[in-house]
Amino acid sequence: MELNKLRDFAQARKFDQFRTNAWADLRDKFTKHNLNFSQRSARIFEYMCQAESPLVLSDEKISFSRSKRNIPFYFDTKDIKKEFQPKQGEVFDVIHNITPNYNIVLNLGLQNRLDFCKEKLKTTLTQEQRSFYKDVIVCINAILELTERYAVASIEAGNHETAAILRRVPKFPANSFREALQSLRIVSAAFYLCDNYQIGFGRTDQYLWRFYKTDIDKGVLTRDEAFNLLKEFFISLNKDTDLYRGVQQGDNGQSMMLGGCTREGKNGINDLTYLILEVSKDLKLIDPKINLRIDSNTPVELLKLGCELTRVGLGFPQYSNDEVVIPALVKKGYALEDARDYTVAACWEFIIPGSGLDVVNQGAVSFPAAVDQSFDKLVKKNTFDLNHFNKLIAENIKSQVKNILDKRSVKLLPSPFMSIFMNDALEKGADITKCAKYRNVGIHGAGISNAVDAYCVILDAYETKGIGGLKEIYKAKCRNFMNFEELRNELVNSHQKCGNNEEKSNIVIKRLFDYFADAAEALSTKDCRIRPGSGSAQFYIWLVNKPNDSVIESQVKATADGRLENSPFASSLAPSPDVKINGLISVLKSFSNIDYSRIMNGGPIIVEFSPSVFKSEDGITKLANVIQFFVKLGNQQLQLNLLDVAQLEDAVLHPELHRNLIVRVWGWSGYFCELASEYQQQIINRHRYEL
Repeated sequence: MELNKLRDFAQARKFDQFRTNAWADLRDKFTKHNLNFSQRSARIFEYMCQAESPLVLSDEKISFSRSKRNIPFYFDTKDIKKEFQPKQGEVFDVIHNITPNYNIVLNLGLQNRLDFCKEKLKTTLTQEQRSFYKDVIVCINAILELTERYAVASIEAGNHETAAILRRVPKFPANSFREALQSLRIVSAAFYLCDNYQIGFGRTDQYLWRFYKTDIDKGVLTRDEAFNLLKEFFISLNKDTDLYRGVQQGDNGQSMMLGGCTREGKNGINDLTYLILEVSKDLKLIDPKINLRIDSNTPVELLKLGCELTRVGLGFPQYSNDEVVIPALVKKGYALEDARDYTVAACWEFIIPGSGLDVVNQGAVSFPAAVDQSFDKLVKKNTFDLNHFNKLIAENIKSQVKNILDKRSVKLLPSPFMSIFMNDALEKGADITKCAKYRNVGIHGAGISNAVDAYCVILDAYETKGIGGLKEIYKAKCRNFMNFEELRNELVNSHQKCGNNEEKSNIVIKRLFDYFADAAEALSTKDCRIRPGSGSAQFYIWLVNKPNDSVIESQVKATADGRLENSPFASSLAPSPDVKINGLISVLKSFSNIDYSRIMNGGPIIVEFSPSVFKSEDGITKLANVIQFFVKLGNQQLQLNLLDVAQLEDAVLHPELHRNLIVRVWGWSGYFCELASEYQQQIINRHRYEL
């Protein structure tokens, strides 16, 4: 099938016609055999590999498509309780939101790992180690058997070239760029067969560079041929995205990091960095989500190419500033070489490929709740003192962090298949959940703009009207501003606003994040450091409209900044909806007041542009200059998006005409018409900038 037709076929979700459901329920069988979770994980992976029906096209160069829509039940809550005996507040989940070390399969191959485990079984081991190696062997045999069936199917389809490659990888080390891509496709898809999810690709231009350069230098591959191989690889990543779990469709974790420096601190930008951006720009698909590491020395040509990718409306690349991120990771306890090798998780959280099992999204602090609840306490006591107000806010934020740690302490379940691709797990004879180098916890900081705006309103009201002014605001927000429309209009359209680079609001931005960092540091331990972040993830909706009882974060109704009950917060670092903003440069300067050496879990400044910005080459150049200014200011992360409101509003009314319309939701991109209405409306209401 011609590549553009294959793209359209995948984008239209037409691969679903080749799928069936896996109706089996394996819980009783696994319980009868007294299998622990590691054994269950290995056996469900084996079952899924055996259940897959290979689908190979006669002319495809990168093969693999899911044929089962679901993973059967294979454990119960009672099984988890029996084996792990959870403490109060502990929540167990399968491994997710991490990035493995793909160099292991590309440079060693699975046969090497299989032989290693078999040799280990000949030595003196503990019973636990012996069981672990046996589980790994089950997994490797399962994926190799599935790959062999794909090779047979390729021969039956008349695709002998692909069959030959499938008989080499992932069993053996990749010897070419095409083999590397094929090995990567099979292994990355297989993670979902063992029930792990939101598994990223990491620094693709780094670990694929050797294969690309060797083939180019030998003359066995041209740049155009590599372009088409990458194009087909990217299309393959979109065949199954409707099967991947997340908060919304598209939230699947297929993130890819480009650029930056090497582990040795040298420039890591290469021709693949550019080529991958070019392929993404050409395809216009939601996966993979592209991230770009930059610094003061990043070539402007690369920044312009990133801006051209933004122009096609995919919501990426997302930019991370190495000059801020790497020192912050080192300060938090990550080794320098590992910090230089960072990538991002499903959204923006900084993680270390192959070494990090950090739970980077354990929950979120609600800055608006901290301000609102502290305000209410003082007003009810008929008093107000700024120092007391600040103290209450700091205490509230710390109590929110502690609440998350106490009531949602996420513990990751064993995965012998994932452990194959994590550093030192096989060498230590232990599942990665027991031996990962980094196991820290990330907590988002949500609603900062609304919190800052409310804080400034409260302070101004007290300074001009005293306690009576505060009582009036309290009364109005308790009634959701019903019959207080004039006051609400004043609150929304006056006072200092977060994002306008005004002294008072800038001080409050830094103050609230400093309180968050203080709390995180106070509650950290030697073995688990708390990583505070500036992203909101889905919590810009969930903190005002609780979706279910699993959300333990503080909820708020109407707030002192004039925000109405159930109205979403701004997403991550962006001005509050509906307020007047001086311009993009003011926004960048405002958020540069955050101490990113302490607020280091990630969370971007989010900027939406009107289509007119991209109508000329001059617009691309100006936008590249904005990115350079972002780096110069010392900001951490930046997300630039194209937002055509008229098109989005028409898509709400006529979704059948806009099935392929892509938007950035928070840390990921998805199809607009597949989003829930509350997310659609929040995107439509975002600020839009001109240059």
